[in-house]
Amino acid sequence: MLILIISSTPYSKAQQRELDSLESVLRKHPKKDTGRVDILNQLSLMYYDTKSSRLKIYGNEALSLSLRLNYKPGQAMAYKNLGLGYLAANANPVALDYFSKALNIFTALHDNLNTARVLNNIGYFYGLIKDYDQELNYMLKAYNQAKGSGNAAVLTVLLGNIGNAYEMGNRFEKARQYYIQSLNLAQQKQITGGVVAAYSNLASVSLKEKKYAEAMQYCDKVLLLKSVSDNFKPRDLANIYTIKGKIHYNLKEYDKARQMFTESSAIAGFIGNAEYLSQNYYSLYLLDSIKGDFRGALKNYSQYVKLDDSLVDVNKNILASLYQVKFDSEKRIAENSRLKIEQEKNTTIIGQQHTSQIVLIVGFLIILIGAVYLFRINNQVKAKSQIIEEQNQILENNNMVKDKLFSVISHDLRSPITQVIGLLDLWEAGEMNQAEMAVVTPAVKSSIRHTLELLDNLLIWSKNQLQGFNFNPLVFDLRYLATENIKGLQSLIQKKQLVVKNDIRLDTLVYADMEMIKIVLRNLISNAIKFTPDKGIIRISSYTKNSEIIICVEDNGIGIKSGDQDKIFSFTSHTTLGTANEKGTGIGLKICRDFIELNNGHIWMHSEEDKGSKFYISLPLNIAAMPKTTAVAV
Repeated sequence: MLILIISSTPYSKAQQRELDSLESVLRKHPKKDTGRVDILNQLSLMYYDTKSSRLKIYGNEALSLSLRLNYKPGQAMAYKNLGLGYLAANANPVALDYFSKALNIFTALHDNLNTARVLNNIGYFYGLIKDYDQELNYMLKAYNQAKGSGNAAVLTVLLGNIGNAYEMGNRFEKARQYYIQSLNLAQQKQITGGVVAAYSNLASVSLKEKKYAEAMQYCDKVLLLKSVSDNFKPRDLANIYTIKGKIHYNLKEYDKARQMFTESSAIAGFIGNAEYLSQNYYSLYLLDSIKGDFRGALKNYSQYVKLDDSLVDVNKNILASLYQVKFDSEKRIAENSRLKIEQEKNTTIIGQQHTSQIVLIVGFLIILIGAVYLFRINNQVKAKSQIIEEQNQILENNNMVKDKLFSVISHDLRSPITQVIGLLDLWEAGEMNQAEMAVVTPAVKSSIRHTLELLDNLLIWSKNQLQGFNFNPLVFDLRYLATENIKGLQSLIQKKQLVVKNDIRLDTLVYADMEMIKIVLRNLISNAIKFTPDKGIIRISSYTKNSEIIICVEDNGIGIKSGDQDKIFSFTSHTTLGTANEKGTGIGLKICRDFIELNNGHIWMHSEEDKGSKFYISLPLNIAAMPKTTAVAV
């Protein structure tokens, strides 16, 4: 399955020559006019498949200059290109904002062809987040916009992309119909890139239908075109080698399959395509397992897990941040409804005021008073309408956030189960013995442990957001609570031979919600274990200061980079691997901050890279709430 961005250009010698030529033209055109905007936009677009950083540099310069010149076509093209840059960055939702701005301008300019291009790119975004119904909806809209343009290249891509949406929805016959239409048009107009894409897509759908001979024929046609064309994308070639590898694998032609996956990996590594690399590492892991090369299998499986996790983790924190926005928006739905009712009421008042002005025309003073009152009401209505419009826009965007978030969660929760099933399949087929199973079991066990931790934190977080925690403060022994948490993590502590010191004094009483503080301590101690090397030291202590009790969880681990410290308690920070490659969940410290704030406390940290970290919690000493003791005179 190969889906295309309409306006992307091939990364080839021909493209490099064109890039060099455009760079030269730009240097010779210093004048800040619309001509420079057009050159900047062309350069920005040409970097889509290669360097997104260069795309953004040229795109932002084109946007800034076109805004100064009030050059609408230049603005729209810059918005579209910048949207492509964010689209390439793991479907960053910021892309939709840029595409929306471009779409509004192109529509106002009656530019149907570029309107179709933007609609296609929005559809491509929804395809990346696995919302195939929305993808198909936008692709069909784009095709209807482009039909009258006569631009065969655009129509060829759109027909193929519509087929992709049907293929991903498992409607293979429908997908095949659109792929054949795309192929016929590309052949008729001699569009080599369109022919390659159509053959690749037909190979993909034939593979899924288990028509292996037919799929192989389509792959060979692509490779034949490669032998006679200089204008060929490496990404297309990597895709074809991956498909051929899967065909040989299903036919149990394992040596040929390995050769194809290796070829694909070499190309994917050269162009930096993590998706193909991840697929190929997993396929090579299966081939090594079948061959009995369990050292090689473990190496490829480790590479697959590392790369596959990175594809999710790159975008996970953006998604979590947007998920928080979604909850905040839902909390404002009631306020939104109230504003709508008030708006209707004020609209009625405005209508009555208009009538009153006619009736009260007899007096200039009364007319003046009515006009002033009307002006004030109008301003209120406009302000409230703006609030409603902004909130509605946020709510519309949140549908995308929901689908994308659950796609991420689905990956993290399903991945270890898939791994176990794969191992059991090999065991059941007699292709692994007990000793060989023991080689790969630790990696799967570690992945499952991480998944349980992620699930635990997600359940806690979703309960807090959807239902809210009941705040039940009581007096409890802090040392005892810390001891219980240490016992619960003892297996991880022993595995790394850590020394964990509980230096909280006996009978240290705290007045707070015990369950919340237990969750906070568990997360902080767990983090300290992850980021402390073998035989390291972790210390939990407490002291009083003014009217607060201060709790400290200290380690001598790898510390936190200075650039990450300001955002460590938010959803914008990324997770890193521990000293034994343990994975974090990305939301534990956010939960800690929320729970401590619910207890009227504060949380902060001090850390030095390679020296360790100290996490502090302050909670108020509520003496009045302490249980009273019976005084005895002596």
